[in-house]
Amino acid sequence: MSYPESENKKQGKWGGPFPWSLDEIRQYVADNTRHLEVKGHYVMRAFVAAFSWFFQKLSWNAADKIGGGIGWLIYALRIRRHVAMTNLDIAFGDTKTREEKLAILKESVKNVGRNVAAYLRAPALDEKFWLEDFTTDGLDRLREAYNMGKGMMFVGAHIGVWEFAAGRVGWAGYPIALIAKKQSDPVSDKMLVDARVGMLLGTIPAAKSMDRIMWGVEQGEGVISAIDQNMRKSQGMFVDWMGHVASTLRSLPYMVKKTGVTVLAGWAIRKAPGKFHLEISEIIPWVSHPEDEEEELKINLRNYAAVIEKVIREHPEQWLWLHRRYKRQPDGMKSPYEK
Repeated sequence: MSYPESENKKQGKWGGPFPWSLDEIRQYVADNTRHLEVKGHYVMRAFVAAFSWFFQKLSWNAADKIGGGIGWLIYALRIRRHVAMTNLDIAFGDTKTREEKLAILKESVKNVGRNVAAYLRAPALDEKFWLEDFTTDGLDRLREAYNMGKGMMFVGAHIGVWEFAAGRVGWAGYPIALIAKKQSDPVSDKMLVDARVGMLLGTIPAAKSMDRIMWGVEQGEGVISAIDQNMRKSQGMFVDWMGHVASTLRSLPYMVKKTGVTVLAGWAIRKAPGKFHLEISEIIPWVSHPEDEEEELKINLRNYAAVIEKVIREHPEQWLWLHRRYKRQPDGMKSPYEK
């Protein structure tokens, strides 16, 4: 099945050299992201619209304080604390005390609350924010990688202000899209998709996405896969993650091998209210292992994971420790979350 072509694609406008102008990026996202309309759900729509309006009127300092308060409440109510502390115990063992791990968890959930506030503010963020208040490291590597003409694959994770990292890439003039699951609530789903459009970030539905991914890669688009989420048995491959085996996204190395794309990792760290810093890794080379294709995928998946693990260990307070990262285990192994 071929992906529908926009008028720009038919006229041969998509593709390098990069970076593109902001007008070209806006047009690409408008033509090629997921679109949805929500009917009904009037109460929820009014609620989300009111909250968005409220947060967009606030300063970054005020928004961060309220978002941090939401996170503090999650911490105080001990929501998923056992899960988070199990993850922290696996990652740090005896190298950190329980008090240090609790402090990391507290800041981590406050970061989640601040991210909620940031998403609600996203439609109102302007060019000054994206190009001046959002500092960068590695734009030269980004330009080099995009202009290699192979298409791009990004290794992403729920670290810092996660989707804003991709938004900063878009505002730098590089087409980029995120593979994301549909949310069960259509109003929340639309809010996220619309927020990404404001970031100049496209959305690719996770279900049956291969045709869309392959099409995007042909245009030179960067496609992001989050590597730090527990995967179903049919979608995962067991590799080490922060010191314990975890089911990790098998399709990432599979797509890289199939397409020959260039691979980078990227993340954005929160520095202060309204101040973020994008970091782009060096190109992550493919390691061949022709004797065993499955082992080849596993080696490269582990290499991708290692880049993100290093960032998490440097900024543990900004990773999502609440996720059941080790929920699925190989046959015969117990879940570490069993009390």
